[in-house]
Amino acid sequence: MATRYRCNACGNLTRFDVVATRRTKSFHHFTVGGELHVEDEVVLDEQIEQVTCRWCGSAKAIEELSRDSAAEPGADAGTENEVATAAQS
Repeated sequence: MATRYRCNACGNLTRFDVVATRRTKSFHHFTVGGELHVEDEVVLDEQIEQVTCRWCGSAKAIEELSRDSAAEPGADAGTENEVATAAQS
């Protein structure tokens, strides 16, 4: 399951620039013509280096949402709708 974020500076829940380093294991299948198809990729290790809000540019006000709050139906919908309405004004 992917990590969800919230920007506490502007309320953004949907747009973030994420810088990450990953170590993966994958099956490389080359065709006779030399074209590569990467299959069965598994992430062995992942380090999130920085998360930046795409709306306001803040990297210090980003909060990682718990799986419980991200999984609750409608838990974030009100905040996201309020932010979207404010952005249109």
